[in-house]
Amino acid sequence: MQEIEFLNPVILPAQVLEEMVWHKGLCSGCRACIAVCLADSLVYDHEANHPAQVNPCVDCRACLVACPRLSENMERTLSVDIIGPYLMIMNVRSKKSCARQQNGGAASALLAVALDEELVDCAVVMGQDRWSQEPHSRVIYDSKDLEKTAGSKYTKNDILESVKDLTRDPHVKNIALVGTPCSVQAVGLLRQSDNEYAAKLAGKVRFLLGLFCFEAFDQQAITKMERAIGQPSWRIDKMSAGEGKMTVALRDGSIQTIPLSLLAKFIKPGCAACTDFTANLSDISLGGIGSAPGMTSAIVRTQEGMGLFKIAEEMGYIEAWDGVDVEEIEKVGKIKVRKHMV
Repeated sequence: MQEIEFLNPVILPAQVLEEMVWHKGLCSGCRACIAVCLADSLVYDHEANHPAQVNPCVDCRACLVACPRLSENMERTLSVDIIGPYLMIMNVRSKKSCARQQNGGAASALLAVALDEELVDCAVVMGQDRWSQEPHSRVIYDSKDLEKTAGSKYTKNDILESVKDLTRDPHVKNIALVGTPCSVQAVGLLRQSDNEYAAKLAGKVRFLLGLFCFEAFDQQAITKMERAIGQPSWRIDKMSAGEGKMTVALRDGSIQTIPLSLLAKFIKPGCAACTDFTANLSDISLGGIGSAPGMTSAIVRTQEGMGLFKIAEEMGYIEAWDGVDVEEIEKVGKIKVRKHMV
């Protein structure tokens, strides 16, 4: 992959990101630039909702390779094909039930077999503070802990920041990573790059699982939801967005719904630059659109993804059927493209 070239060699990479991404409100919050930074130059500024430089830049340029919102990188990842490349598309569900799993629990099942069969040393997923409903990245070493992280999260996706320390750990050779399209794009870009610092992170990601994603919200959306349902955040058991509404399951088993239009002002600005609905650069993409009831649509894209899928199937972790409604996936994906290319 040809590295990005800029006309002014005096401008350091962090300045390029600041001028071309952060100050334009394009940052997705994926933290890829932080994860690959050799000199620990960058930290995430939660008030500004984008990274900030705190230490001198050594001009390794890995952050420029990783950022999915630089225009040059967006041109490389942009595709008019909603589904993207694939080897097969199946309805999938876990053969082990979990109270908080959604859309068949396929992601947890695939991660479980990867850990149990020692295909990876750990998995990096989004966990959640069950009191405040604020997501946070979590490194899982034992598949028994996956149930604690099951369920969709809609307000943060900072898994790549956790990968930074794992990249430097000589005992961690292979990682399974679950992320939304922006994180998947970042890892995909790193996989394509010949930048030696980018390769250190990309080389440890054995399995990249991508999640269907229309858009994400600021954490303030949780406060709005509390007011809308008249319940504190700690009563929320799980959430699911779809068909123009946010469905909220409470701990007492009751269900409430909120029109997504009420949360529109909390959509993260960086989402407006994303047209990837199905995480095209993943090894396996997973989502609840187009699947049979209680199942996951799984788009297996690479030989690595196929290997993981077949092992999970043969070891009895998942069961799969044909019949995914591909047209429904394309329909929702096209809506995202139209909305975000306006």
